[in-house]
Amino acid sequence: MDVAAGLARVRERIAAACARAGRDPASVRLVAVSKTKPVEMLRAAQAAGQAIFGENYAQDLREKADALAGVEWHFIGALQTNKAKLVVAGPR
Repeated sequence: MDVAAGLARVRERIAAACARAGRDPASVRLVAVSKTKPVEMLRAAQAAGQAIFGENYAQDLREKADALAGVEWHFIGALQTNKAKLVVAGPR
């Protein structure tokens, strides 16, 4: 799958939906979910202009945040008490 092409299609759909709703597309923030995706795919998305990612596994969030600079991360999963320190600490 071509990550850049996929992102372009999603952005086109967002722009079309915004046009129908009379909303500025710049007011929409696309959060790309990185669950189960390898870092190489996330790097391709970042190279295509994606800067916001969501992860729902605390340990994967830590690893991916360490591997990718300049990315805004959101934790989107259920958080177990014993994993909270991984999410709260932020990137190393």
